[in-house]
Amino acid sequence: MLLVAIETTSRVAGVALFDGDSLVASIEREGRGDMVLPLVDELLSARGLAPKDIARWAVDVGPGSFTGVRVGVSTVKGIAFATGAEIVAVDAFEALAEGREAIALLDAGKGEVYFRIPGGEPGHATLDAVRASIAGRPEPVVGPGIPPRAEAVGRLALTRAASDVDRLEPLYVRAPDLTRPSAAAAPRR
Repeated sequence: MLLVAIETTSRVAGVALFDGDSLVASIEREGRGDMVLPLVDELLSARGLAPKDIARWAVDVGPGSFTGVRVGVSTVKGIAFATGAEIVAVDAFEALAEGREAIALLDAGKGEVYFRIPGGEPGHATLDAVRASIAGRPEPVVGPGIPPRAEAVGRLALTRAASDVDRLEPLYVRAPDLTRPSAAAAPRR
């Protein structure tokens, strides 16, 4: 069975192709989620494959770049709807820890990190605050500064049942930054 894994949550976009349990190829490039379709095309066309040939797609659902997460999830959902393929969701904490019990820290911007401590809910805070709260815990710490990788998303997806495509949603740990238009930019009536 062929599986393609997509990672768009960080500044490094990546795709990986698996045939059964074997990693066939992967591509990573600096950039945002908008480059994921060209990466998928490059990966598949180099092997004479098309999206319809892929039985399963895995996607990192976040947290991470708001736009990158949305692009990755919507791209995989669109492919699944068009081809009938299965989708497997993997979150960025799991991908970063590569399935190990670990405290995962991801860059969140604005001087913060996203974090998940085993047994707890994800959150966001300054790195110093998180370090203070995890002092003395036995689990290893992974991140920040290390992006999740498409290969890790794929390896985890190989061990999981398919996700419900209709219920697949990004994992947001904090609300997006939205700004209201200024009075000067408001439309005139």
